[in-house]
Amino acid sequence: MLGEDRYAAPPGRAMGEQLASRLQLAPLSSHLVTGPAGTGKTTQLYLAAEALRSAGDTRAVYVDVSLQHDLDQDLSGVLVVLAGLELAKLVGKHGDDDVQAARERFRRWAYGYREFIPDDPREYEYDDYPEPDEEPGTWRRRPGVIASPLPPLPLDSEEKIEALKTLKRALPDGVRHVAILLDSLDRLDDAEAFRQAVIDDVRALKQAGIGVAVVGPMRLLYGPNRPIVDMFDQVHIVPAFDVTQGLEGREFLLRVLAKRTDESAVGPEVRERLVDASGGLLRDLLQLTRSAVEEAFVVGADAVAPDHVTRAVDEFGRTMMFGLREAEVDTLDTLRRRGVFVPTNDDIIALLVSRRVIEYQGTTKRYAVHPAIEPLLASLQRKK
Repeated sequence: MLGEDRYAAPPGRAMGEQLASRLQLAPLSSHLVTGPAGTGKTTQLYLAAEALRSAGDTRAVYVDVSLQHDLDQDLSGVLVVLAGLELAKLVGKHGDDDVQAARERFRRWAYGYREFIPDDPREYEYDDYPEPDEEPGTWRRRPGVIASPLPPLPLDSEEKIEALKTLKRALPDGVRHVAILLDSLDRLDDAEAFRQAVIDDVRALKQAGIGVAVVGPMRLLYGPNRPIVDMFDQVHIVPAFDVTQGLEGREFLLRVLAKRTDESAVGPEVRERLVDASGGLLRDLLQLTRSAVEEAFVVGADAVAPDHVTRAVDEFGRTMMFGLREAEVDTLDTLRRRGVFVPTNDDIIALLVSRRVIEYQGTTKRYAVHPAIEPLLASLQRKK
């Protein structure tokens, strides 16, 4: 479970090793493992399981409860049932009738079952009583204690999954895998709408053996929308380039401009200004460049000059400022002056989604006001 190339031992004896020793000394003891998020509790449980397995007579089984049960639902009886299921796995195939009966009972407790409830004959009038070969009664569903973290797939999903598998088998020789790349769903401002759009389809595609990539709204990374992110196996963040603190991103954006513009029309000094004004966002860099070229064309200039960039940036910034409420302007100005920004509610997260605030990835995240609106905020402050 723990590759040596991935695990770094903490100072002293690891907590997982200590837990294993305690369980060897007292096999019937119970233990609480706690601590802040991200401190490696899962790793230590894996370490304890490995230590107990190598010790000989004690076996530990790691179970992630959240993968098998919705933690928002009642946990009563769930841990016992999960333990029974895991023990059944350890036992494996067994001919003893009692063992097989116990295994089946845990399966029924976990996932539920159907049972037939005979009707009371006294409920029928003589003329209405069923034929002798028809046993009167009702099939009822007895729910299990485990509630899936995700709702069941729609009834027609199985048919669609089988059709996808059929097509996949018909791929040309040499093609073993296929992936579907779904763009533009980031335009869904409503996170719930995105969830409804992908929750069933992504799961069905995966069941059909097809890889899936979906472009989704940035707001999923923050606040109450985080559970939606957890539906995916991996999250990939395409970041802004920190052009003020990193040379690699700046050089990349300059190479983009070199590929897309002629140096005689957009010279080195102008390119540097455009990169600074973009905040490291590729889309904004291209839009500002196009606007600066238009400014130069309107006045009949042969090349883009710094003042053309200034006008383009000012117009771009005013467009970004349009519609902001006083509280949002205050939040932006606080970030501009003090470097303080905490995305804790929808209004503040909206400033990130709209690119008025730019998030830079790194050892620690850094937030900055978009350079195009920074001078406008400063001007507002001077007028107060």
